[in-house]
Amino acid sequence: MPRIQLNGVTLENVDHFRSLGSHLSTKVNIDTEIQHHLSSASAAFFRMKQRVFDDQDMRRDTKVLVYKAIPLPTLLYACETWAVYRRHTQLLEHFHQRCLRKILQISWEDRRTNVSMLEEAKTTSIEVMLLRHQLRWTGHVVRMPDHRLPKQLLYSELKNGKHNVGGQKKRFKDGLKANIQNCGIDTENWEALSLERSNWRSAVTSSAAEFVEARMEGLRKKRAKRKARQANPDRDRLPSGNRCPHCGRTCRSRIGLFSHLRIHPQDNRNGGPSSSNYEGSPK
Repeated sequence: MPRIQLNGVTLENVDHFRSLGSHLSTKVNIDTEIQHHLSSASAAFFRMKQRVFDDQDMRRDTKVLVYKAIPLPTLLYACETWAVYRRHTQLLEHFHQRCLRKILQISWEDRRTNVSMLEEAKTTSIEVMLLRHQLRWTGHVVRMPDHRLPKQLLYSELKNGKHNVGGQKKRFKDGLKANIQNCGIDTENWEALSLERSNWRSAVTSSAAEFVEARMEGLRKKRAKRKARQANPDRDRLPSGNRCPHCGRTCRSRIGLFSHLRIHPQDNRNGGPSSSNYEGSPK
């Protein structure tokens, strides 16, 4: 651990440090930051739950606006600089959907999809919000003078160091590149586009809207395929007795047999068991 002295006093080394509402960690990740934001946003939401979100005389649109004005900014404070992994997005998205379900008074028994929830609340997912915030802030940094510290950090690189064994830690530039590609913006000329504030703002807005539509359409198709797969009559063609027709193994349940049949090469060619594999005696 490095030793830093200030006016002859050695500063204490700590694992976590809070600065301007952000939590810095020696592990160089945002796990602690995400947990802090979740707890703060949850506290802000439940402090208004009785007087705002549970009020039967208040319109739903007003409740959603209050949610967007207080708990949601608390959740995404300083998200412009986050290097977000999928696990972080899932935690934030779960909190977002849970709050919307409480505001819209929808329970799990209603069997509503997340897409329909977002459409009824007239809002977007956390993934899209992070994309917009990071792209707009990056454009602001690119337009800064070269002597500004944020711009120097954005374009700086380490001279010394080595790669760790296995996958490397995700950088802010990695997430930025992925967001630019998801929006369909040219990765070679995005800096020139960001120099014009109005053009960059309109490009981010339109590209994010297209990304939202493509994302929701993909989720609808995925759900339709899952429903069709569940209603597929081929699932009922499994042999009786839960016994594999190839190796003779007896499974405890039909779903176990269905999963077991995937290990046979002749089944894996078509991505799963076919009807022809159910005929004949065990090999």
